[in-house]
Amino acid sequence: MITKKAIEFEISSLTNIKGMVEAYEEIAAMRIRRNRNQVLRSRDFAEEINNLFQQVKVSASNIIDPKKRSYLAKNGKTLFVFLSTNTGLYGDIVRRTFGLFAKYVGQYADNILIIGKSGLKLAQEHSIVKPLTYLDFPENSIDSSFLDRVSSYLLQFERVIVFYAKFEGIMKQEEAMIDISGNPAPGQSPSGAAPPSTASGPEGLRHEGKIKIKYFFEPEVQKILAFFEKEIFASILEQTIREFELAKLSSRVVGLNNAIDHIDEELKKTIFKRNTFLHAESNRKQLQTFSSMSLWDI
Repeated sequence: MITKKAIEFEISSLTNIKGMVEAYEEIAAMRIRRNRNQVLRSRDFAEEINNLFQQVKVSASNIIDPKKRSYLAKNGKTLFVFLSTNTGLYGDIVRRTFGLFAKYVGQYADNILIIGKSGLKLAQEHSIVKPLTYLDFPENSIDSSFLDRVSSYLLQFERVIVFYAKFEGIMKQEEAMIDISGNPAPGQSPSGAAPPSTASGPEGLRHEGKIKIKYFFEPEVQKILAFFEKEIFASILEQTIREFELAKLSSRVVGLNNAIDHIDEELKKTIFKRNTFLHAESNRKQLQTFSSMSLWDI
């Protein structure tokens, strides 16, 4: 039988949990306010520089020896990178992004890198059999040492495709993928956008859905590619990781806000239950009083 003490304990527990969830929500909102403007300001630049990277790589392939197309030593393999989280309370965005990752990993990936414990758990649940490397995702802040460690590992691969959550707004985050090594991701055109028409002259030609652009390289093509393969590659990687950080925090705010609404509903039910119990107890005492008065003929 439920007791008053048990009901009061349930109300106290729900109130404490609500306070903790509100604290998590406020922390996430504060980090969003701190990072949002920087990420959004850099987004257009990163997308354009990635498009340029793809175009330069296509153009350079027509004028240099295929064996010298990369300044760095590459292993000829394609790496899929899946960005996830170390902890929960981030809604369904990680699982939705994994769905996109799983759609292509079997057909295109030679190796995979998973960043975050939740992603590793999903890979194990779905029995992903590709050679796998794992890294923890920093929960508090993304520092240069983490970015350098990730970048140095990725540079050995011919192609690097990152699967991540993209920030569209506080209430909306979309699963996305991007090739940060100067190649189009599966299903995309080389620039990630509509190719230029033949009316633009010899600099841009559409040919079987692919872009062919002629560039003049100074001082020389190998040095230009070296810059893109190290500096531009690292910049696009950092932007992608920070974009994911913003998206996951937004998903957390939405999830925690829904959790607070659910806790409020449970509190209302429990408080109603307490009031019902108190009324019943008061009625019982009054009946006992009346029974006593009747017994003594008062």
